[in-house]
Amino acid sequence: MSNNQKIRIGVIGAGAHSKRRVLPELNEMSEVELVAVANKTKESTAEVAATFGFDRAEEDWKSIVISEDIDLIYNGTHAPEHHAIILAAISNDKDIFTMNPLVMTSQQGEEIVKALEQHSKVRFKQYPSFAAHPYAREDEIVLELLKSNRLGRILTANVTWHTPYLALASYQEVMHRWVGNHKRVLGYRKQYEISGETVHGRPVKRGVTSVLAELENDISVTYTHNTAISEFLRKPKVEIHGEDASLVVYGGQLNYADQDEGALNHEGPSIFISNSSTGQMEPVEIPNHLTDSWSDPRGVLVEKQFIEWLLSGATPSPILLDAVTALKSLDFAEGFVASMRQANTWIDLPDRS
Repeated sequence: MSNNQKIRIGVIGAGAHSKRRVLPELNEMSEVELVAVANKTKESTAEVAATFGFDRAEEDWKSIVISEDIDLIYNGTHAPEHHAIILAAISNDKDIFTMNPLVMTSQQGEEIVKALEQHSKVRFKQYPSFAAHPYAREDEIVLELLKSNRLGRILTANVTWHTPYLALASYQEVMHRWVGNHKRVLGYRKQYEISGETVHGRPVKRGVTSVLAELENDISVTYTHNTAISEFLRKPKVEIHGEDASLVVYGGQLNYADQDEGALNHEGPSIFISNSSTGQMEPVEIPNHLTDSWSDPRGVLVEKQFIEWLLSGATPSPILLDAVTALKSLDFAEGFVASMRQANTWIDLPDRS
């Protein structure tokens, strides 16, 4: 790191989300310096460099990972490019902040984990799937409720959502944090020969996908993705049922008229817990120290948390994934695919402990 303690950042890949969210957040921090950028084309690289005040534009991302005046690589490219970029960054002892998913396959993910073990000074985090979407802002409250044992011993959980894309591993990220490590999966999918589309014309395949998962702590989780009704109100929901009470967590109302990846309506309560006396679901009160961030339309400021972690060691939100946890999401997705290919059989997931 440079002597003035600023983190010098090299950006590889600056797509829509990076330009809309990540780079503006980084650019506001006095603790960082945007040094170099390499985007898909020479023209787009020059545009990003001018817009966000980078010191220089590079035509080749490899020039960035070997640069001595760069401490941190932000990887905003698509998944097929992640493996080569992340390995190159690790081998050059650069800290890494990468978009999800980690890589394309579990095998590639294992290579990333092994490389990080060999370069122990490199600090790595993966950008969460739901940084400003479900369920980032709810995360801290849910984890505290589960830790408080108000639900008693957790028995089972259900996850339902209706996005036009599957996003299965993204929801597994959430449930891994909340209820534990997944041991094995069983997948089922039914698709209908009916065309559909979202409210702004995005095509949707009508169908239902279900995944059963068994966890290390004897909890079972059912994932259900339903696009049978293409105009269904797309409000994801998690139910967690314990011996003493149940928790229901809504992820907000997705509005696909705004942008392809969806915008969230954060108005109103989204966490409810059952009253053991009445059996009714009651909204969970938001703690005072979270009211400001709860109403922030940007959601959880993971960019700021990541930089603070690098500078001071302050523990960031668990929605920022380490490499092993990110690898477990790949295991889960591959387990689902393997179950489908093997006539809906149970698939044991690798032990990453």
